[in-house]
Amino acid sequence: MSEPSFTDTPGTTPRPYTDLPIAFRAFQELHAQPYFDFALTVLGNQTLAQHIVDEAFLALLDRWDRVLTEPNPNAYAWAALRCAVEAQQARAAEHRLLIERLVFSAVVRREAEPLIADIDADALANRTDEEVGVSVAAAVLELSGAKFDVIVLRYLNKYDIKKTAAAMGIDETTVRSLTSQAKAKIEARLAPRRLLRPGPAKHDQE
Repeated sequence: MSEPSFTDTPGTTPRPYTDLPIAFRAFQELHAQPYFDFALTVLGNQTLAQHIVDEAFLALLDRWDRVLTEPNPNAYAWAALRCAVEAQQARAAEHRLLIERLVFSAVVRREAEPLIADIDADALANRTDEEVGVSVAAAVLELSGAKFDVIVLRYLNKYDIKKTAAAMGIDETTVRSLTSQAKAKIEARLAPRRLLRPGPAKHDQE
């Protein structure tokens, strides 16, 4: 017997299954959409994102009793989803990785105006609009862990702080802090390199 798909057409509300625990079905209905949004934005493919989300929910179902005993089930589940997304990225060949980066760059150029507006103007000086999009995308891709997650959810998926916190299983203060840290790292990555100039020779100072 084939395993059930936990969600319908990509991006739609998941359909319930009567043979699943009630608590699990409620959890699925609450989190399937943000999980799919995150996977789609990172991987750039609806079918693949749907498959990853289904795999993540199946893994959670297999250990559902343990999930319920966790101090923070939402955070535990988000970590499981992220592991599934990272595993898919690790399986990708080198040429696929290049394609994914190009897809992600296109998403950033199209969707990240609020993020670009929040970045220090000096960091983006002397760049064309196209260069800004590519540069910001590259800087976002260099973020790691939760900093990357909050930028994707808040700026690319247009989630507010409350919805981002709920999806990731963290509090709103942590979302704000991670956002500030991520933007600081992006600005540092975009900051123009300054050439070091030699100081005056010692004999010139005497």
